[in-house]
Amino acid sequence: MTLQELTNTYKNLVRRIDNGQMKEAFDLLTHFITVTGQHAFTSRVEELQNTYKYMLHYYVEGSNDPTRHRIRADIRRRAYELADAVRHAAFGDISPATYYSVRRSVRYAGIGITSILRQVALYAEAGDREHGEPAANRLFDALWTTEFIDADTASAIREALCSHSFPTDVKTLLVSALLLGLQASFDREKMRLLFDAAALSEADTVNVSLQALVAICLTLYTYSTRLDLYPEVQERLEMLAEMPDFRRRLSSVIVRFILTRETEKVAHRLKDEILPEIMKLTTQGGKGPTTDFLKEIAGEEMNPEWMERMVGRSDKLSAWMREYGELQEEGIDMLHTTFGPLKRFPFFHETGNWFLPFTPRHTALRDHNGDSFADGILSLAAFMCDSDKYSFCFSILHLPDAQRRALGEQLRGDFSQLREQEAAELGDRGKHEERLIGLYIRNLYRFYKLHPGRGDFDDIFERGLDFHRLPILRPYLSDAETLLRIAEVYLRKGYPDDARPIYEELLQRGEGDSEMLHQKLGYCLQSIGDVDGALREYLRAELINPDSKWLLRRIAACYRALKQPARALEFLLRHERLEPDNLSVLLHIGHCYLEQKMYDEALKYYFKVDYLDPTNAKGGRGVAWCSFVLGKYDQARASYRKLIAEQPQPEDYLNAGHTEWASGHVKEAYAYYLQAAAGKDFGFFANLFDADRSALLRAGIDLEEIALMRDEMQFVLPEEEM
Repeated sequence: MTLQELTNTYKNLVRRIDNGQMKEAFDLLTHFITVTGQHAFTSRVEELQNTYKYMLHYYVEGSNDPTRHRIRADIRRRAYELADAVRHAAFGDISPATYYSVRRSVRYAGIGITSILRQVALYAEAGDREHGEPAANRLFDALWTTEFIDADTASAIREALCSHSFPTDVKTLLVSALLLGLQASFDREKMRLLFDAAALSEADTVNVSLQALVAICLTLYTYSTRLDLYPEVQERLEMLAEMPDFRRRLSSVIVRFILTRETEKVAHRLKDEILPEIMKLTTQGGKGPTTDFLKEIAGEEMNPEWMERMVGRSDKLSAWMREYGELQEEGIDMLHTTFGPLKRFPFFHETGNWFLPFTPRHTALRDHNGDSFADGILSLAAFMCDSDKYSFCFSILHLPDAQRRALGEQLRGDFSQLREQEAAELGDRGKHEERLIGLYIRNLYRFYKLHPGRGDFDDIFERGLDFHRLPILRPYLSDAETLLRIAEVYLRKGYPDDARPIYEELLQRGEGDSEMLHQKLGYCLQSIGDVDGALREYLRAELINPDSKWLLRRIAACYRALKQPARALEFLLRHERLEPDNLSVLLHIGHCYLEQKMYDEALKYYFKVDYLDPTNAKGGRGVAWCSFVLGKYDQARASYRKLIAEQPQPEDYLNAGHTEWASGHVKEAYAYYLQAAAGKDFGFFANLFDADRSALLRAGIDLEEIALMRDEMQFVLPEEEM
């Protein structure tokens, strides 16, 4: 069997255990052992299967065994672990995947985790970075690729995590290694160590405990189908929840993972909208960059005013720069696209370095003089994750000395403001910790999206990561305040289908502001296309607050979408009484009258819009069309001429043609029709023309004339391409 076929067999085996289909699971496990040649595991499968058969026998004999549930859970747990052990043994020597390649290197070196822990501690005590950094990477690799660690090794790691003398940056590496190892296979000892790390409460281990909480959440999500087999996980989670900041931290983890969904959106906007806009502004007539711009970027110093000039010349770019600041303040990852290409440095060949806390003293950052360029600069850049800080430094180190020194001076000045912001943030512990959580998640995002061997890993960011729906985490996220915070993020970021169940749950529980909940649930339903459901919720909210102008508009919009203009009109007229000169409401009232063929009433409202805002083309079009339908051709003609003189649409030319035709001016009508179809094919024109057939008949133009005009246009216009 190929590696892919073996992988599919393993996944199928796990699904059988997930579903409790143990007979099929044992058969598949036996087959898996046979095809991989891992016969050393055969006796363990047979033992497990015999135990299961005995349990079944006692059950069908009518024995009421109170331990049956515990025994079956233990069998399922051992089956999972055996399946993982067989997979690792089978793939260990043949798989080219990153995990197994590193695993083979670790085994070849033959140094155990406990020995490496001692080396790291000794090098740290001696201040020996030259040997300490490679040792830390060896430790990371060993812990990551050891699928099941024994109790003694776990004890040594636990001692290191709790030791005040063990380097904190290596403690965070231990957490990341535990996380990656658990993503490869579930290991109770590794999970226990994550809980130990998350429970650390010293000031210098805040990052360690926060990253451990992130790792715990991801592990719980990955193994949600088997958590009931490990009651100790529930017990440790309950103990962790006794920490005073646990719920706030957990909520922050969830929110930050939701915000990672925005990363690709921002990247696409930069690529498809912002960068083309910048290129457009730095060219002259499409012939390439202007001379001044080239001089500026080619000089010894880049002119800081060039971006200001470009922003000032582009409304789109100005709006983006404002939005950029707001998104960055909110915690959206704005730098993924920027630093993506900068992960090819040799530094990132070591997996552990993707998670290494930034230090300007890292040996890879020293220049020829032995000084660290990054000292005192990037340590202040609070908005950059560790991985990006290293990328930035390596890219700067490739600059000539003069430019590097000049840039360093400039950066010191730029980061002084960031240092003040960070100092202010330290006063808000919750905000500070949420930022730290976000930065670690960015490190993870870089790893899963940019690592050279990323195809070898199951990308956690391709999953839903809706942690608040995990039964094991629900008790700590079920209060209304936390759920509302999560729902608000979903709603604000355009994920109404994720926000909807939360609002439904809170309404069912009778918690929170019911009017607001009905409003937001209605908005979610309307956003996903359930207009009937949205209307139901809006009407419930309107019973509570009948004078909400927002609700009145929403209800009217739903009725219009449901082709009930008369009902929509009721709510729009109520809105008009509250706000008589709202142009949008007046327009929609006109549309509702128009849809009911009440042209005189519609015309009054369109005239009012046109009077209040003569530049409003929608009002002008309403006046023109109603005038045409009512036979007021001179009035319609004047309105269409005004529209055509400003910013005409094809429909304006078409309707102007209708008006001329109804007035007996066939030649003028034909000329307008040609303008309506300019640059288009006959199919485009026919769709517009045929939709107005009934209006033309009412205007006195008979079917024969309509057919003649249509045929003439078909002769002169190109046919639609098939």
